[in-house]
Amino acid sequence: MLLSPVRKWLAKFSPLGWRLVAATVAFSTAAALLATAFQLYIDYRHDLGQIEATFEQVGRSYLPTIGNALWATNRKELQIAVDGLAQLPDMRHVAVVENGKIWAQAGHSKSQNTRLRDYPLTHVHRGETIPIGRLKVVIDMDGVYQRLLEKFWVILITNGVKTFLVAGFMLWLFHWLVTRHLQRIAEFASCLNPGNLHERLTLDRPAHAHHRLDEFDRVLDGLSRMQFNLARAVETLEQDIVKLEQADAEIQQLNTALEQRVVERTAQLEAVNQELEAFSYSVSHDLRTPLRSIDGFSQALIEDYGERLDIVGHDYLNRVRRAAQRMGLLIDDLLRLARITRAEMKQVPVDLSAMALEVIEDLHKHKGYSEAPFRVQADLAAYGDPALLRIVMVNLLDNAWKYSSKIAQPRIEIGSVIQNGRTVYFVRDNGAGFDMAYVGKLFGAFQRLHHDEDFPGTGVGLATVKRIVHRHGGEIWAEGQPNAGAVFSFTLSN
Repeated sequence: MLLSPVRKWLAKFSPLGWRLVAATVAFSTAAALLATAFQLYIDYRHDLGQIEATFEQVGRSYLPTIGNALWATNRKELQIAVDGLAQLPDMRHVAVVENGKIWAQAGHSKSQNTRLRDYPLTHVHRGETIPIGRLKVVIDMDGVYQRLLEKFWVILITNGVKTFLVAGFMLWLFHWLVTRHLQRIAEFASCLNPGNLHERLTLDRPAHAHHRLDEFDRVLDGLSRMQFNLARAVETLEQDIVKLEQADAEIQQLNTALEQRVVERTAQLEAVNQELEAFSYSVSHDLRTPLRSIDGFSQALIEDYGERLDIVGHDYLNRVRRAAQRMGLLIDDLLRLARITRAEMKQVPVDLSAMALEVIEDLHKHKGYSEAPFRVQADLAAYGDPALLRIVMVNLLDNAWKYSSKIAQPRIEIGSVIQNGRTVYFVRDNGAGFDMAYVGKLFGAFQRLHHDEDFPGTGVGLATVKRIVHRHGGEIWAEGQPNAGAVFSFTLSN
C-alpha cells in the first residue's frame, strides 16, 4: 500500500532530474571510494608504525629483564615477563628459547597473517657478552585487517547515506527550481495557437527585489518576443491570405475572360484558315489557268508561226514560257509552304540514314544525280514527323548537289555530332558556298544569294526547312565561304 504513493511522488520528478541524481551518485561514490582507499591506506601505514614501535619497545624495555631472568634460570620471573609482554596490543605469541628448549611462552603462533621478530638474549659476564638464548615475538596482523575492514564499512555506509541524502535533496531542489518551471513552459508552448498568442506565461516563483535576471527570466522574455513576432506574422499572413483570395478571384475572372477570348480567337483562326484554304484553292485554280494559257499559246506561236519569227521573236517567246513556268513553280512552293505550316504532326522514331538514302535514290532517278558525292553516316536516329523530315532532307540534299554540281569532284556528307548534350545533324558540301555577310537572308522566303542563271530555284526551299525544324522545337543555321562549300546544321527537340 505504501509503494503506490511513493511511486506517484517519484513520478513527478523529471528524467533530467534523475539523470542529474545518477551522475551525482556516480561521482560521489567514486570520490568516496577514492577517499576511503586513501584513508585506509593511511590507517594501515599507521598500524604498521605501531607494530614497529611495539617491536622497539620489546627490545628496549623487556629484553634486559628477560635476559637476566634466563641467566638466573628463574622460570617464574621469566614467565611473568613473558605474560606481561603478551598483553601488548596485537601480540600473538611470545617464547624464550635456549638451544631449542622453550623456557617460557605465552599465546599461540597458529596464524597466517603475522609478523615475527627474533631477539638475541645475551648476558655480560666479566666484561664478556655471552649469548644465552633467543626471544621470539609474533604479532598478529588479523587485528589490523579487521580494524581496517570495520573502518571501511563505517566510511562506506556513512558516505553512502550522505551521498543519497544529498542526491535526494538535489533531486527535490532541481525539481523545485528547474523542472516544474520547464514543464510549465512546455505545457504553455504546446497550447499556443493563433487565438491565444497575446496571453503571457507566468511562473510560480518568489519575487526578489533588485534581483538579477536569471535564465528563466530570459526564457520568459524570449517567449514573449516570440509570441509577439508570431502574432505579427499571423496578422500579416491573414492579410496576405485576403490579398491572395482577392487575387485568385481576379485570376478566375481573367481566366474566364481569357477562355472566352481564346474561344473567340479560335473561331477567328478557324475562319482565317478556311479563308486561307479558299485562297489557296483560288490561287491554285485561278492563277494556274492563265499561266497554262500563256505557256500554251506561246508554245503554239512557236510551233505554228515559228517560221515567220526571227531569232529575237523566238527568244522573247521562250522567255515568256520560262517566266510562266517559273511562276507556276513559285505557286507550287507557296502552296507547299502554307500546307507545311498547317499540317498536323505525328512524331515517331525516324531512321534519318535510311531516309537520306531513299531521298538520294529518288534524286538519282528523277534528276540524274550521280552516286559518287553522297556519304551518309550510319544509324542517324531522330524523333519527329517522317513526312516533314523527308521534306527537310529533300531540300537540303537537293541544294547541296545543285550548288556542288559545277566543281570537278563534288563531295556531300550527311552526319551528326554531339554538342552541349544535344544531337546536331548536318549536311555538308564543297560547292559554291556563300558569303556569311548575307546569312540572315538565307532562310527567308524568295531570298536567294545566287543568280537564277547560275543556280535555278525559287528561294522557298530553305524557308520551308526552317519552318519544319521550328515546328519540331529545334534550330537551324548555316556556315559557308564563297567557293569553299557550306554546311547546314539543325537540331530537333529531345
